[in-house]
Amino acid sequence: MNRGALLPVLCLVGALCAAPARAQDVPAQCDLTTSTKAEAGQDEDKRPVVFVHGWTGGPLIDSANALSDALDGKISTYAFDYSKVSSHWASDSRIAPCLAAYLGQVSAAHRGVGGDGRLIVVAHSMGGLALRYALTPELAEKVPYVITFGTPMLGSPWGGADGPSRLVEVFQQAFGKDLPDAAGRDGGKCLAEHTKGAPLPDGCGDLPPWLPEGVTLTQIGGDATVDRTFFGFKAYSIPLAGDGVVPLPSAHGYPLSGPGGQPPLDGAKSYSRRSTCSIDFGLVNRAAHELAFVPGAMALDYLTLQDIQQDRFSLPVQAYLGGVTIAASCSHTRLTTERKSVDHAVAVIKEALTALAAPAGGTATTVTNVVALDKAGNPAAGWAVENDGTELDECHPSPAAVGADIGWCGSTAAGALVCWVKADRHSLLCGDFPWNKRLRAMVSTKAVPALAPPQTADPWGLELESGAKCLLRNGGSWPGRADEYVGAYSCDDESVFVLVGNDRVPVDRSGAAWTVKVGGLSATNEALPPPTTERVRTAYFAAAP
Repeated sequence: MNRGALLPVLCLVGALCAAPARAQDVPAQCDLTTSTKAEAGQDEDKRPVVFVHGWTGGPLIDSANALSDALDGKISTYAFDYSKVSSHWASDSRIAPCLAAYLGQVSAAHRGVGGDGRLIVVAHSMGGLALRYALTPELAEKVPYVITFGTPMLGSPWGGADGPSRLVEVFQQAFGKDLPDAAGRDGGKCLAEHTKGAPLPDGCGDLPPWLPEGVTLTQIGGDATVDRTFFGFKAYSIPLAGDGVVPLPSAHGYPLSGPGGQPPLDGAKSYSRRSTCSIDFGLVNRAAHELAFVPGAMALDYLTLQDIQQDRFSLPVQAYLGGVTIAASCSHTRLTTERKSVDHAVAVIKEALTALAAPAGGTATTVTNVVALDKAGNPAAGWAVENDGTELDECHPSPAAVGADIGWCGSTAAGALVCWVKADRHSLLCGDFPWNKRLRAMVSTKAVPALAPPQTADPWGLELESGAKCLLRNGGSWPGRADEYVGAYSCDDESVFVLVGNDRVPVDRSGAAWTVKVGGLSATNEALPPPTTERVRTAYFAAAP
């Protein structure tokens, strides 16, 4: 392969693309003169957002402007610039510690005008890894929200000691950028792909640390598809599952990317979003030809599909990725300003602005333990009973129970998610909703064994800030979405659902004000707007008398 021909691709990547010091100290080796002044544009009523560029890149001015415009001036933007040393690895003493110092300066300046000093950070590519090296638990208290664009949490196929990245760094040296020692913390080398918990290449040091508790990370990754058309009709598509430089599993790879390969249970929360786009093969082919390294096999792109499926970084795959990097709207070089990506970031920042503007912890969620029976096993005052007569054949502890002998019985169709077991161990009084004080008398065909409550119960029902009332899912087949979220609660507004992501935790109880993710579902699993965060006014559990 002609390595020199790869130089333009990787230069495009860079163009857009040590223990940290205490946040407010500025280490002697740090040059912050080209970064946005920490005092510039500070306003008590505007939230500071700090932008961090990537490997061999420069300040994210266009991205900052795009987000600022979309948020109607509700944020003030600050660009951290380490471009002179950006060929070095993220943990370099002139990158991560200097970023920590800069964040401390911006935070202090915000407090100086009456603000609370809390920041949002938006990072592209290796900038997201620099932030991980920079954030100590102390500094993380000032940086509760982080958004990454195409950060190679698990590396990039273009990186590594044998990759072409060194050519880019040598080229960048001609423009005044510092050239790292190839045997040391060379940024291109250290961006090599790695698997769960596996070490970085020699000389790169430790894996990026896990983000501290209290940080919410949103990973935005590009996901390009190449369409093959003939005479104006699409014949088939080749999904690349990446942005041309960073594969989507790497851009979303935070949960596997730190020491040991598994994040601590009390660490940061992470969420993932995709920016998808399609591009015609002709545009990819034209861009690749301009780069002068198109193999003959590129015309036989079914071979490329086979190589992608078998995780081979072959010459045809490289040609496709090079063309995509230049031409696709969701490519690595365009991800920070591409419309869908910007929309994702704007949605996340809006949620952050709402949460940060609330009083400390927000208005606390009220927890109500519903007791529908008295100690004699009779309906509690105000509760009505309907003789349903349904026979149920199996009872297990109800997921909403915080007391003994409250079961989840029968099939989904029976709707018996919360049933109080009477003394005869066959008679059941089952509730429909925690707020309507109505019970249905049912019968278990088997004696119900003693039922202990789950270690951590999920609320039986939720009343949200919007006024919506939502009931815990009782199995069954529900509509879906194109992202990782699924329905956890159905609400009285039939277009609204409480959603749960990969963490399978439907209600965030980390603060006094509990929150949930709310959004729509589709019978065809289509792409829907990102879920929003909403406060829970009241959470209902089923309790024993």
